[in-house]
Amino acid sequence: MGYSFLSFSIEIEDSEAVGIANIISNLITTFPRSILTALPSDLFSSFINCLTLLTCSFGRSAALEEVLDKDDMVYMEAYDKLLESWLTLVQDDEHFPRGCFVQPAVQVFNSYIQCHLAAPDGTRNLTANGVASHEEEEINELQEDDRELFSDQLASIGMLGRIAADHCIPLLTSLLEDRVTRLHGQLQRHQQHLMSSPDPGSVDRKVLDDLYEDIHWLILVTGYLLADDPQGETPLIPSEVMEYSIKHSTGVDINTTLQLLGSPGEKASSIPGCNRTDSVIRLLSAVLRTSEVESRATRASLTELLSPQMGKDIVWFLRRWAKTYLLVDEKLYSQISIPLSTAFGADTEGAQWIVGYLLEKVISNLSVWSSEPELANDTVELLVTLVEKRERANIVVQCENWWNLAKQFASRSPPLHLLSSSVQRTLMKALVLGGFAHMDSDTKQQYWAEVLHPLQQRFLNLINQENFAQICQEEAVKREIVATLEALCGIAEATQIDNVASLFSFLMDFLSSCIGLMEVYRNTPDTVNLIIEVFVEVAHKQICYLGESKSMKLYEACLTLLQVYSKNNLGRKRVDVTAEEDQYQDLLLIMELLTNLLSKEFIDFSDTDEVFRGQEQGSGAGRSVSAADVVLFGVNIVLPLMSQDLLKFPSLCNQYYKLITFICEIFPEKIPQLPEDLFKSLMISLELGMTSMSSEISQLCLEALSPLAEQCAKTQETDTPLFIATRHFLKLVFDMLVLQKHNTEMTVAAGEALYTLVCLHQAEYSELVETLLSSQRDAVIYQRLADAFNKLTASSTPPSMDRKQKVAFLKSLEEFVANVGGLLCVK
Repeated sequence: MGYSFLSFSIEIEDSEAVGIANIISNLITTFPRSILTALPSDLFSSFINCLTLLTCSFGRSAALEEVLDKDDMVYMEAYDKLLESWLTLVQDDEHFPRGCFVQPAVQVFNSYIQCHLAAPDGTRNLTANGVASHEEEEINELQEDDRELFSDQLASIGMLGRIAADHCIPLLTSLLEDRVTRLHGQLQRHQQHLMSSPDPGSVDRKVLDDLYEDIHWLILVTGYLLADDPQGETPLIPSEVMEYSIKHSTGVDINTTLQLLGSPGEKASSIPGCNRTDSVIRLLSAVLRTSEVESRATRASLTELLSPQMGKDIVWFLRRWAKTYLLVDEKLYSQISIPLSTAFGADTEGAQWIVGYLLEKVISNLSVWSSEPELANDTVELLVTLVEKRERANIVVQCENWWNLAKQFASRSPPLHLLSSSVQRTLMKALVLGGFAHMDSDTKQQYWAEVLHPLQQRFLNLINQENFAQICQEEAVKREIVATLEALCGIAEATQIDNVASLFSFLMDFLSSCIGLMEVYRNTPDTVNLIIEVFVEVAHKQICYLGESKSMKLYEACLTLLQVYSKNNLGRKRVDVTAEEDQYQDLLLIMELLTNLLSKEFIDFSDTDEVFRGQEQGSGAGRSVSAADVVLFGVNIVLPLMSQDLLKFPSLCNQYYKLITFICEIFPEKIPQLPEDLFKSLMISLELGMTSMSSEISQLCLEALSPLAEQCAKTQETDTPLFIATRHFLKLVFDMLVLQKHNTEMTVAAGEALYTLVCLHQAEYSELVETLLSSQRDAVIYQRLADAFNKLTASSTPPSMDRKQKVAFLKSLEEFVANVGGLLCVK
C-alpha cells in the first residue's frame, strides 16, 4: 500500500498507467474483502482517495487521447481497469463502512461528466493547452456507436451515480434541462433565420453540434444510471434508485409530479411547484422534453437541423426505461416508491399516457427518419418492447394510432414501405406480438384480417398469376416478394410459447410456396438467401415448441427445400478465394438451418396438449422424415463445398464446426454410413479444426471425438474406417496434451476425448507412452514422466466406458498436466 501515498506527488508516466491500474485491480479482486476492511481506517481512506484521484486523472488523460486520436490508448485502458475496480468495490459495499464510497463516487462521476461536456462547463475536445479540437466529426464517423463502444465505462459510471444518487440525479436533471432549453432556443433562432434566408447551408451549426454532443452523453449516462438491461432476465428498478425515490417521497407532490410528466412541451421550471416533484420522474421528464423538442422541430420542417444521433439516443433510452419502469410490478419489490407506482404502475393514467406518447414517438420517427436505418431500427425495437409483454401490449392495442400503423404497414403505404428490410421485419414482429394482446374474439379476428390477410392475399395473387414466370424479375414484383419474405421472418421472430400454434399453422402455408420460389429465383442469390432465411427463422424460433407430428411437417418442408437447393447447385464449385464472405451466405444459412433443427435434441419445450390444444394428431409412428434424414441430406450438400479456403471466413468456419460437432454428438451412428469421400472430408475437417484453428474450434472438434469413439466401442467392429480414424485421433490428442502448448480451458474436452480413445485403443496408447519414455535422454525427466503416466492410469481395472472411471481419469489428468505440462512442449 506504500505507493498510495506517493501517487499524490509523483506524476505518472503514460507507460506506467496500465501497470498501476492492474496492481490496484489485483489488490481489489484477488484479496478477500476482510483484508481490505482490516486495514487501519486512515490507510484505507488514503487508498480510496488515491484510487479516486487516479481514476479522475486517468479519465482526463483518456479523454485527451481521444481528442488526439492516439493509436495506443494506454490511459483509456488504465481508466477502464480502474472503473472495473470501482464496480467490484461498490457491489460489495456491505463489507465497508456505510457511505464510505459516496464522496469518491461523486468525484469520479463529476469528472466523467466534465470530460464529456463542451466548454465552458466541460473539457470535451480540448487539447492539453485548452484549445478546442475540430476533428471530432471525422473521428466519430470511424467508430462504432458510443453506447456499444463505451458500454463497460457507462455501466460503471451509472453504478457510481446510483451510489451517490442524491448528488448525481439532480445534477443530470439540471444539466439536461439546461441543454434542452438552450437547444429549443437555438432551433427557434435558426427557424427565424431560415425564414429570412432559406439556405440551410448558411446556418452556423457549431453551437448546435456542441449541444447535441452534450445531450448525447447526458442521455447515455442517465440511461445507465436509471436502468440495467439484463439479458434474459426481468429488469428491475435498481435498489439505489428505488431507495432514493422513497427517501424523498415525503416532500413530493404527486399531482404536480404527474403534471410535469404529462407536459413534455413545457419547461419544468415553468410548472408551479416543480421543486416538489419526484426527482427520478423529473429526470425522465427531461428526456421526454428532449424528445418533444425534437418532434416539434420535425413538425416545423427543421429536420435538417436535427441530429439523428440524438434521435437514436432518445429511443434507446425510452426502450431501456420502458423495460424496467413501465407497468412496474410491485410484487417484485420488497419496498416500492409511491410516486413511481402511481405514475407507472398497472391501471394508472400515467402508464396509459406514456404508452400513447411512446407510440406517437415511434410513428413519428418511422415517418420522419425512414432514411436513417439505425435510428429507424432503434425505433422499431422500442415498439417491440411496448408489445413483447402482454400487460403492456394490452394498453398499446387500445390506441387508435396502433391500428392506423398496422393498416398502413399492411397496405405497404408510404412512408413505411421506404423503411429498410430489417426494419420492416422487426415492425412485422411487433405487429404480430401486439395481435396476441387481450382483445375480444371479433376485434382479434378483425386485427388479423387487417395485418396478416393482406400479406397472404397479395402474395397468392402475385405468384398465382399465369405470367408470373415472365414478370418475376421485374423490380416491382421482386420488391413485393422480398417484402413478403422479410415479413415472414418477422412473424417467425414473434414466436412465443403461447402463440406458436397459430403462427406455425400460418407460416406452414407459406413454406411450400417459398420452395417454389427457389426454382423461380435460382439465379438471384439474394432472394434465394432470403427464402432459406425464412426456414432458418421458423426452425430457430419454433422447433423447440413443436410436438412430433408438427416437427415432422417442418422436417419434410426443410428436406424439400434442401433437395431443390441441391438440384439448383449441382456441379457448382466454390473456387473464388478472393470472393467476399457474404457471397457464401447461402452455405452459412443452410448450416444454420441444420444446426437449428438439431437444437431440438438439446432444447425441447414441446407439450403437445398444452401448446397445440389438441391440434396434434397421431404419434408419428409411421413418419417418413426425421431430423436425421434432413441433417444428413444437408451434410451431403455442405461437406463437398467446404474447402480450406472457405474455412478462412470466421462465420462460415464457426457455423460449420458447430454443425459437425452437433451431428457427431446427436447422430454418431450415422457417421460410418456416410459415403466414403464425405466420411474422409469430415475426418480431415476434424483434424484441421483440432490442429490449425482457434481454441474454440479445437474444443468443438475434441467434443465431437468422444461420441464417435463411444460409437465404435458400441459396435465393437475393429476394421471400419471410423475405428481406424479414431486410432489416428488418439495420437493427435495425446500429442496435444503432452507435447504441445494448449489452452487450459481445453483440458477437460481433450481429457474426455483422450479417455474414450484410450478405452478403444489401449495397446496403441501404451505404445505411445513407451515410445515417448524411450526417447528421453534425461533420467530426471524420464522418471517424472513415468511416475506421472503411472498415476494417470493407476486403476487396477482396464479403462472402460464407465462414468466413474472417466471422472477419476479426468481428475488424475489435472494432476498430470500440473506436474508435466510444458515439460516436453515443442516450441
